[in-house]
Amino acid sequence: MIIEKIVNKIAQENTYVLSNSTSYLIIDPGSDSSALLEYLKLTDKAVCAILLTHAHFDHIMGLNDLKKYFPSAPIYLHHSEKEWMKNPELNASLFFLGKAITGPDAEQFYKIGQDYNLDGFRFRVLETPGHSIGGVSLLFESEGDSCLFSGDALFKNAIGRWDLPTGNQAQLLESIRDQLFRLDNQIRVLPGHGPETTIGAEKLHNPFFQ
Repeated sequence: MIIEKIVNKIAQENTYVLSNSTSYLIIDPGSDSSALLEYLKLTDKAVCAILLTHAHFDHIMGLNDLKKYFPSAPIYLHHSEKEWMKNPELNASLFFLGKAITGPDAEQFYKIGQDYNLDGFRFRVLETPGHSIGGVSLLFESEGDSCLFSGDALFKNAIGRWDLPTGNQAQLLESIRDQLFRLDNQIRVLPGHGPETTIGAEKLHNPFFQ
């Protein structure tokens, strides 16, 4: 599996494009849909699915354009945020941009605890609310190179903000301790913003847990 990161313009949010021999898997289409589509057009691979770690505006802005080109690719989201795609107050676009950003409805809702296999992409969904009520982290385990897409829960030396609708600092800290810090130290953490880190590094150095 190859992982490509695209840093978007609006909030420097990260979009991740995973690829294998036959398909792409997209995590959090951000605000720069043109860069994402240019990358996807380099081959004739299909997009098998679009995974959202949560439904804040900066992580869903590319969905409308992406679905025009890949209409059969289902959008996965936590059921707690199913209304956010059409609600600019909940997805925070009114607060940050002063205008409404909306996206297409999700077609699939995560089944927590289920092992997913989408066209050869194998992962597990961990509930990590606190930044938002339906925040999830996506764990891809493989021998020698496991990685966690932590959305806006855990960053390098930081955690997600908790002052937006449904945010809760205590819940976020609990999510990270109970769900993420129980993982192996060497697992790479690929967050929704900023550079990658590891579980072990955040246990040792993240100031919110010292």
